Amino acid sequence: MKSINIKLAFSIIFMLVLGMIACKKDKDNVSNGLSSIKDVVTTNDYVYNLATKKLTPDTSINANIKSEIGLKFIYSYLIRLQKSDSLINIAYVPADSKNDYDLMIPVSAFGKANLSTATAIKNVVKRVDNSTDQSIIKLTSFQPPLPKLENFPDSKLPDVNNKILITGKASSETGLKKIEILDDSQGAYTVVTTISSLNGAKTYDVNYTYTYRANTANLKIIATDNFDIKAEYIIKVPALPYTLYQNVEMSAQGSATSTVTNNHFFVSNGTVAGSCSLNTDQELMDFVLYGSSSSGLQFYNPQNAGNIAKNFKCGADIWTIPDITKLKNTRLKVLTPGDPTIDALYTNFNANNIPDLKDNGFFAGISAPSGNTAKYLPGTSGTFDATSAKLIWIQIANTGGTFTNCLMLVKNVVYDASNAGFATVKFDIYVQK
Repeated sequence: MKSINIKLAFSIIFMLVLGMIACKKDKDNVSNGLSSIKDVVTTNDYVYNLATKKLTPDTSINANIKSEIGLKFIYSYLIRLQKSDSLINIAYVPADSKNDYDLMIPVSAFGKANLSTATAIKNVVKRVDNSTDQSIIKLTSFQPPLPKLENFPDSKLPDVNNKILITGKASSETGLKKIEILDDSQGAYTVVTTISSLNGAKTYDVNYTYTYRANTANLKIIATDNFDIKAEYIIKVPALPYTLYQNVEMSAQGSATSTVTNNHFFVSNGTVAGSCSLNTDQELMDFVLYGSSSSGLQFYNPQNAGNIAKNFKCGADIWTIPDITKLKNTRLKVLTPGDPTIDALYTNFNANNIPDLKDNGFFAGISAPSGNTAKYLPGTSGTFDATSAKLIWIQIANTGGTFTNCLMLVKNVVYDASNAGFATVKFDIYVQK
């Protein structure tokens, strides 16, 4: 009986020791922050768009944490390759949410961190009993390709109707949302038109006719994709180096019984005047128009008009020139196609590529005007018309040895040899500034 009691006593002592060891182990685990009890974390995998700086599938990092023990603090760290973990958020869990807490980390928590090598968000939980737990939220980055704007011109001038045809190609691998065209006519860029309803098209051929607005120096094309990522392209609109006068109509000298009011022209303001003012404004005019039954219709250099002046009449009065050397010395040259350099000029002109009116620019490679007249006479080579040889280079001498270049586009000619004094020409003229 006594021996049995000793065995029982040893058994009781052994169990007490095991219990004490187990209690000590649990106590040590708590003090060391370790716990075998895991929290339940429900969350998504997240992708950060490096271009838009937005997250998907939510606009912020969200996770629900359920804890049997109870939550106190949650420390969130950004994990990136080859970088130390960065503390980005501390959540203080309210007492009423300690067992079921919705964690939210806003995008702003990333600050200016480079997320291109991000792999995860590590959440370290401090519980109410001072034990800890960890969980991982997967986070990766995405760099969408930028939209592209291609084949747009670097610069473009308005045509004679103040229009600029804007052409080019917009594309995006992620799909196009809209294309905007803006100008800086008001200083800051303002939208002129928006091409929308693209339905995520991968490519779009822009073909838009822009109407020039005064003071515009630049046009901006903006392509926006489905991620709201933008690409921009600037088209310069150079300050026009010339003044354009359109649809000018001139008539020849007329007759004593029918006075003409538009037979001489002023490049300074693009106006015309008639025979009755020739004796008062002759030193200001730049060229006259004269019709002949045998020689055709001719634009004339005023300094070479002495032999035809008598035919410009205002009733009984005629044009008299006291000192012809005081009149403008204007030289003219019909630009006749067939020469490669002149053909290239026509190509540029037809494409509205007229960057200047300089001898070494737009007229480069062409000998300067030397003729006193530019003639229209059907069937005669070297004369102008309204279809083929329709451009005339006019050079007006100024005081001090300089000159003003002009380019005339002949648009219509009405000439009848039997009534040559009343022939007419309609033209546009570009005058160098």
